[in-house]
Amino acid sequence: MTAAPRPSRWSDEHRRRGDDGLTLVELMVAFTALLVLFGLMGSVLSTYLSAGTTVTSSYTATDQLLPSSIIIQRLLRSQVEPAPTLTTTVAGACGATNVPCPAFPPATVGSYSTTFYANVGSAQGANGPAKIVMGLSTPTQCAGCKFPTAQFTVTEFPAASGCPTTLTATTQCTFSASGTRLVTVNNVTNGLTLCSGTLTLSPCPGGVGGPIFTYNTLDPYSATYTPNAGGTPSATPAGAPSGILPNFATCAAPTTNGNGDPTSSNCPADTIQSVQVDLQVQVQGAPMQENSFSVYRLSSSSYLYSTLVG
Repeated sequence: MTAAPRPSRWSDEHRRRGDDGLTLVELMVAFTALLVLFGLMGSVLSTYLSAGTTVTSSYTATDQLLPSSIIIQRLLRSQVEPAPTLTTTVAGACGATNVPCPAFPPATVGSYSTTFYANVGSAQGANGPAKIVMGLSTPTQCAGCKFPTAQFTVTEFPAASGCPTTLTATTQCTFSASGTRLVTVNNVTNGLTLCSGTLTLSPCPGGVGGPIFTYNTLDPYSATYTPNAGGTPSATPAGAPSGILPNFATCAAPTTNGNGDPTSSNCPADTIQSVQVDLQVQVQGAPMQENSFSVYRLSSSSYLYSTLVG
């Protein structure tokens, strides 16, 4: 009887070596490959999340600005005098005899806030123009934020009573003390900005800030065109960005010649022909979003008081 052949020594060693697992060098190579792979995946994931945040934040800012700009343009284009020029002295916006009742009341025309009257009707059903107040809150700088930001709002106050229904009436509109918020834009960087550690209305070189509103005026009795008239905005109270323009603080009757014909207007607020609006918004994780547009009067007489408003 023939004995079975004995396994070779090489076969035994090969079997034992296969059962022992990976060598230290092989493990180090595997771990190195995994580390490189995880590093690449982390970088790609971080880039993806950052891009997603930027896109989302940009859409958030755009979703604020576009609908808001449509409402602001509609209101500014509908500016109207709240009463005809009065022939008698009446306490209120017009004041003295023969002084215009401008669509923009004196001492309310500013770089960061403005008040005017718009012929847009009223949600409460009251007759007369609505008083529109557009303004910026005092900017604040949160921890970790690059720029001071503020909230820009547009509020409509409907006419309550007293609106004149004829061009010879001596009454004026009164307006409700409670209004309806039409627009809210957050994270606005106009207004105060940080320059050398100090909050100021003047924008830093190459920085953000600057006015929201600028105005072009045209005296209907003069051939001289004055762009962006109004003077340097003030900052009161306590650095708040009111930016009221001093040249629009008073309103007087026009100067007339010997024949009684007007030769120059003495009411700057009544000569505003267009308003430039520039809103700058900073949303965390997104580039600065800016929406700038100009709104012009429809015509040289479109803002004049109409009995249809009363």
